Amino acid sequence: MNPTPLASDRPPATTVRTRCVTIGSSDSGGGAGIQGDLKAFASVGAYGASVLVGVTAQNTTGVSARAPIDPELVDSQLKAVLDDIGADGLKVGTTWSPLLVWTLAERLGRLTDAPVVVDPVMVTAAGSALGGDAESLAAVREGLLPLARTVTPNLTEARLLTGLGQDAPLALLAEKLIGLGAASALITDAFPDGPDACDWLFDGEEHHEIRGPRENTRCDHGAGCAHSALLTVFLARGTGLLEAARQAHEAVRLGIRHGAADIGSGRHPVDLLSVRTAR
Repeated sequence: MNPTPLASDRPPATTVRTRCVTIGSSDSGGGAGIQGDLKAFASVGAYGASVLVGVTAQNTTGVSARAPIDPELVDSQLKAVLDDIGADGLKVGTTWSPLLVWTLAERLGRLTDAPVVVDPVMVTAAGSALGGDAESLAAVREGLLPLARTVTPNLTEARLLTGLGQDAPLALLAEKLIGLGAASALITDAFPDGPDACDWLFDGEEHHEIRGPRENTRCDHGAGCAHSALLTVFLARGTGLLEAARQAHEAVRLGIRHGAADIGSGRHPVDLLSVRTAR
């Protein structure tokens, strides 16, 4: 028989948890995707729920197999979560197919208050492609970007979404993303070969560079997923966009510094949960 918990072990009856939902794919290696997002939520004290749209056979070296979830089941997952638990913020990651995109867009379009962060995951840190065909790109542009409080592509994904070439300046990329419907755009790791880690934020009026030291630990698997998941939590709590982006940037930087270098032989996972004790 389990002992009765002490009163001091129980959460206060008045505790109000930040409820965040991640919509994306399972990473069997545990570093990115749904698993990475749930860890990111937990690292800042948010309650995480999940909606799987696909499953990958994945580790730190790449993706070897994948399969989508039936769109009706995806919709049923999202409805079940929203009907009972609700959501203060939602993140949309990999979306796999136009049908899945439009399935999600139809239900997410009914929400009025909760911020939606769209992280159009198309390329993993190990270089594996997860999307980016013309039909899926068009669906993301037309179905999801108009719902996004902010869209958070990396530089490669920003170029794919906008159709702009290698020489397009960051300001133009970000402005084009807003032109496609997003309320704001945050291009992560905007200078991948630079000495500093830099995100480029356009809030619809002003451009901002968010810089910090680059952590060369190879522990960046799941860093983009973690960044957008943390941004979702901070926005859900009412933090302003620029400050939320700065907080997410710094948390991920520390997660890379204190990453799981002992896990896997490729790009090791970012580790946000260790940051609490490693600072």
